[in-house]
Amino acid sequence: LVEAHHPNWFDAYCVPWLSYDALHVELPDGYLYFNPIVNWGAYREENGRLMMPVTVRLNHAAADGYQIARVYKLLEEEMERLCKKR
Repeated sequence: LVEAHHPNWFDAYCVPWLSYDALHVELPDGYLYFNPIVNWGAYREENGRLMMPVTVRLNHAAADGYQIARVYKLLEEEMERLCKKR
């Protein structure tokens, strides 16, 4: 893809065979990489709730904690809504 034609794209990776507690994405010259990277792993049951690890890697020049918190809050709300439909 040519980035000029896709200004709102982001990288997304799924690791369905692994439920992790922490994930660190190291990029060469990562301080120059402004697109978000979203990773998620296998869900697991924990204390009667389904839990799924999600990691968002984003350059602080592109967003701060408020925007990242909003991403997690919206994702949590959507996942709860989807689980209620089951």
